[in-house]
Amino acid sequence: MSMVQRYVFTRAFRISALILLLFSIICTRIPLFNYLGFEFSVAVVLVAGYLAGILTLAHWRKSSPQSKSDVWQFIGSIAAVLLILVSFPFLISLANVLFVKNCSLGEGVTLYALIVLPGVFFSVSAAFLIGVSFAKWHKTLFTLIYFFILCHIPIVTLLRPQIFAFNPILGFFPGFTYDETLMVTQRLLTYRLATCAAAGSLTAGAVWLWQFRKNRDKASGTVRHSLPILELSILALLTPAVIIVFTLSDRLGFSSSEEFIRHKLAGNYKTAHFDIVYSAGSVKRERIEQMGRLHEFYFDELTRELKIQSPGHIAIFIYASPEQKEKFIGAARTNIAKPWLRQLHMNLSDAEAVLRHELVHVLASEFGWSPLKIAPNSGLIEGLAEAMERTAYEEPLDRAAALTYAAGLRPDIESLFTMTGFATANSGVAYTIAGAFCRSLIDTFGIERFKQVYGGARFKDVYDANLSTLIGTWQKSIRQLPLEFVDSVKAAYYFHRPSIFGKTCARVLANLHNETRQSILHHDFEKALASADRSLSLSRTPEAIIQKASVLFELRKFSEVIAFVTQQLQDTTIGDALLPFHVRLADSYWAMDSLEQAKRSYAAMTRIHLAARYDEACLLRLGAIRDAREQEELKIYFTYSLEDTIRISRLEQLRSPVARYLLASEYAAKERFAESAQLLDRLGLMESRTLEFFRLQRLGKIFFELQEYNKAKDAFIQSLHFVSRRYFQIETEEWIRRCEFFAESISQ
Repeated sequence: MSMVQRYVFTRAFRISALILLLFSIICTRIPLFNYLGFEFSVAVVLVAGYLAGILTLAHWRKSSPQSKSDVWQFIGSIAAVLLILVSFPFLISLANVLFVKNCSLGEGVTLYALIVLPGVFFSVSAAFLIGVSFAKWHKTLFTLIYFFILCHIPIVTLLRPQIFAFNPILGFFPGFTYDETLMVTQRLLTYRLATCAAAGSLTAGAVWLWQFRKNRDKASGTVRHSLPILELSILALLTPAVIIVFTLSDRLGFSSSEEFIRHKLAGNYKTAHFDIVYSAGSVKRERIEQMGRLHEFYFDELTRELKIQSPGHIAIFIYASPEQKEKFIGAARTNIAKPWLRQLHMNLSDAEAVLRHELVHVLASEFGWSPLKIAPNSGLIEGLAEAMERTAYEEPLDRAAALTYAAGLRPDIESLFTMTGFATANSGVAYTIAGAFCRSLIDTFGIERFKQVYGGARFKDVYDANLSTLIGTWQKSIRQLPLEFVDSVKAAYYFHRPSIFGKTCARVLANLHNETRQSILHHDFEKALASADRSLSLSRTPEAIIQKASVLFELRKFSEVIAFVTQQLQDTTIGDALLPFHVRLADSYWAMDSLEQAKRSYAAMTRIHLAARYDEACLLRLGAIRDAREQEELKIYFTYSLEDTIRISRLEQLRSPVARYLLASEYAAKERFAESAQLLDRLGLMESRTLEFFRLQRLGKIFFELQEYNKAKDAFIQSLHFVSRRYFQIETEEWIRRCEFFAESISQ
């Protein structure tokens, strides 16, 4: 019987195999871990790595090698045994393909090989070195070292800007925020080659140590000083690679220090309370100065509302693109706050929209709980940030919360304020409910009491009522808010979304959607159509449907757009998520001269109030259709993909209010703000009160860009006469305060 066979039939191997089998079977019952992919591989290596080390130590203790060749034979045999061991989870996951769809089996196999095998071999090499180096306490020492190596993950993700970590055992940890796209295979391959080099170096070093001790223990002999040629060769070959990876970790993308990010972004701008680091060349200095004043505006408002004093500078990192942000800190499309480091990390395109929310996280560190200076649970952390924004989904918070009930949902609100409940809930519902509830507590009892709960005190001790009682009282007030049928339509769009745990092939589909998006941006519509069809063949997601319909529209296949979208809308499981595409559907009807159908669709969208941009788009189209003289020319504008210069040139030949409005918008997009303001100012009163509100809002924002803050304030004040919804009033009042703050800061 060979050494491999002897090891396989040992009790230690059988126990390890049983543990891995049971663990793998449990994984097949957990969404996201139930198919051969990244999450499954990470879970397996965490368990298999530890078992492999313990198994190595158990067999080494029983072995009695007499020569160096015996030691290498032992290493080879253990490696073969462990390959057999880690094949069990692999085979179970493969078998589960019969029950759970796996859209990229090849990628899953690649990730399993890159994550599990090097992680297990590294654990074995570390265990072997411990077994050779120490006479006893082998398993205890290995357990401590294994735990210490894993502690590298929280250490770097907490003490550095990055939220990801490359780790010798785990391979890659993407962070606790979830980006569906995971483009890490190339970096992981490089890192795993370094992991294997480290494992080989540890193994060679252990063999050298064994030989040294063996020779030392001999009474006397000429072999005592013989050189370990093989081991030295391995060390000379592999150790430099490990050193290079360690010393160039930032440059290779395996880590990101604050100094490295500052050096790469290069841009820097300081205000009284902020140190803004931005990607030089991606944004004009004038805009950064405007953003600096916006930071100070929110700082002033939030510190007064939170009743705090926040000393020292807050570091703001603004990235040119999600791709740049993903490279430096991870979480490509998720904006990050690290209160304990007093840092914010945001994409340039999101900065203005998310600044208030993320800044709350950092400022709340003044009364936060634990060394991380946050609340004990995500419900309070995100709830406070949402509460300070006062709105969600273009609705006041209380009404947005009422919409969740209009959508037919019955969220377990109490669970949102536990350690794990918030993460497992639908994110849109969780943020909205937590925010509205926290806003209610602040408005009813004051911010000081809420700060005590945020700092770790119990609800009952602070409010003289337990959490369930407080929730019950709040729910009664929410359910009394008047809602209409169209509100349930809007609610279904925003809140009938599956969580990541309920999606099929989430990562593969996200990558395909990104591929389609890039092809559309580059006007490669045939390629975009092919990737959209591939996505639909895997799963009929709303994203894939909208992308395919968009490509068909760009290809001017309007009858196909109508037929395809109409068919998809009949599917009640996804029809709600396709609501925005009613605008493109109506455009297709207009392109085919089905004017009555187009007008009905546009009008229906304006009644739903899904978002301001859709209301504005539909009202402009309705106005264009009613203009008999310029209808045909405006139809070309709305239904053809034209170059920017051509669109502007054609609009400049038109004289209708809608055409002038559109031309002003085009000028603003090109930062021709003075011309845009002149056009909007001369337009006068629009025929629709809502469209007049949008005109004045646009005029105010353009004056704001021109730093004519008093004119901007006047435009916003005038727009209040045409406000039709409470959300618009809240937003406009903030713009007025912003104008006053900016005007004062300029005059100082």
